[in-house]
Amino acid sequence: MKKLIILFLISISFFFNLAQAKKEKPILIITSKKPELSKSVLGDVKSEFYLKRNSKIYFIVYTKEGFKSDYIKYQIVQQNNNAHVGGFTRVRNITARVKNKNYFQDYFQISMPGKYYLQVFDIENLQQWITMGEFRVIND
Repeated sequence: MKKLIILFLISISFFFNLAQAKKEKPILIITSKKPELSKSVLGDVKSEFYLKRNSKIYFIVYTKEGFKSDYIKYQIVQQNNNAHVGGFTRVRNITARVKNKNYFQDYFQISMPGKYYLQVFDIENLQQWITMGEFRVIND
């Protein structure tokens, strides 16, 4: 009887972990052109890696399941050799209200060339980002 109970508990935990693994991760697109949402839901929008300095850098976060809360936090972090902690310097740290439950869109400008990361967090869990993207800002 004990073996059946243990086997049953193991199978339940296996199926629970399998269901968690099938969750779709949010999509992050970083681009120099304002993305237009269409019926295809970002099918034609491509993320860019090299972006010009002082230009508007647009990004959109799309999640099929929807955001858990009404607010997200996004950070822009620069990777460099002169930073005090781990080679990274936080450039921006913004908390924003999500108006649409499935996507969030905004833009920013960066004047210094370098390698950057855009991290998006759910406001209820600031320890683990929900999506992250990498890009470089280059001179004109």
